[in-house]
Amino acid sequence: MEHLVTASFVFLNLFMVLGAVDLFYFHIWKYKLHTRSESRYEHKLHMVFAFTMVPLAVLLYYQNFGGWALWAGAFFVASALGTELLDVFSENDSRASIGGLSTQEYALHVVLTILKVASFALLFASKPLSAWDLSSPLVLGSYGWMGEMIALKVAIGSGLVGILHLALLNKRAAEVRCSSLTKVARCSGISCCSANA
Repeated sequence: MEHLVTASFVFLNLFMVLGAVDLFYFHIWKYKLHTRSESRYEHKLHMVFAFTMVPLAVLLYYQNFGGWALWAGAFFVASALGTELLDVFSENDSRASIGGLSTQEYALHVVLTILKVASFALLFASKPLSAWDLSSPLVLGSYGWMGEMIALKVAIGSGLVGILHLALLNKRAAEVRCSSLTKVARCSGISCCSANA
């Protein structure tokens, strides 16, 4: 079962790296979803998903948990996937003013979904049937220091992303533009901002 756990952690890491590209490049930089009133609901769903990933990362990946902790992890997986489904349903209306979801972002979303679901499924598949018994020991073993570090990285990173989404719901934070940031960064020579920033 160790190979299933290893593959699960690999997929989780790939999901986090590509998810950061989706967040910072597409959502915040390119489309500035946090500044669009029609995208506010989608932005809130992204925030809920990020905060859901915090307990999910701890309960599924920090240790090899069983019993009620495993069931709690499964609950947060269902919550995360349910939030993602609501996100998919909202994207048509949310992106209507910018021509809908681009092919590149759509492809990235498909890859992210595959990686995320594969990671969850492989970790659940690595569990013995007895782990799902509520009387099962809470800790069935350890995924090692590397697993703990990855789980903490995902939990802390997701928490910070959730806080970022929360901050961007504030109107003043949403009005920060690239041009105002370049004054702080003292960009000169070549433009630090794209033409539509």
